[in-house]
Amino acid sequence: MKKILAMLCLTAVVLAGCGKPEADSSSSKEPETATAAETTAAAETTEYAETTAEVTTAEVTTAAETTTEPDGNVSAGGLMDMYPAIYEGFIKSEFDRIASENDGLASIEFAFRDLDVDGIPELIFKRGTCEADYQVNVFTLDSEGNIKDCGLIGGGHTAFGYDENTGRLVMIWGHMGAADIEYLEWDNGTVKSVDNYEFTLDENTPSYDTVLEEKGIKYMDHVSAYQSDYETGVTSWFCHSDGTIDEKEGLYLDYMG
Repeated sequence: MKKILAMLCLTAVVLAGCGKPEADSSSSKEPETATAAETTAAAETTEYAETTAEVTTAEVTTAAETTTEPDGNVSAGGLMDMYPAIYEGFIKSEFDRIASENDGLASIEFAFRDLDVDGIPELIFKRGTCEADYQVNVFTLDSEGNIKDCGLIGGGHTAFGYDENTGRLVMIWGHMGAADIEYLEWDNGTVKSVDNYEFTLDENTPSYDTVLEEKGIKYMDHVSAYQSDYETGVTSWFCHSDGTIDEKEGLYLDYMG
């Protein structure tokens, strides 16, 4: 309940055998007594088996070449299939680590966006125990499927967004009437701030959402998960960009948007 209230407050504030059998070469007749028809059939069978073996070998070789690259690197196609499971394992391990260090208390938020435009999204990951110690990092995968930290981009009192005009990733910060929209870009393996817009709430600017709408800033779909202790267990919320929320039991990892 505390997490739900915290999420609602934040929204108000800042708004993943069998080999081919070998041909049977045995015969009930001795070779010298075999008929011409049987000899012809045997030759055709041998020719078919040899041709099939050549085709099968070529297919296996082609499959191997498309799933691996020189020096044992994971191919782009292979990584495309593997990245959801890699991210899921990383998110779970981080949640478990935080919980183990804080008597079961852990809180995370995560979203995905393809910042380097390679077809595989980056992970935008907030984690900690509360607003006071949250850290937001961007993670990507290298060519071998290893997790790489692309840099710290935020902390507490933040929400994930994007600029619908430029496609830039945006971190939305707001606290006690002050706010900042920070625009971020991918830069050769890191994420850097390229611009920002600060504002405060007053009679002319009554809400954060008014400014975000004027600037073309949209919230991102994301997952939030919280556990106060090991006895109560984990509850997750799939938060849609339109403000609707779906509650999930346990650590929800099926979203790879």
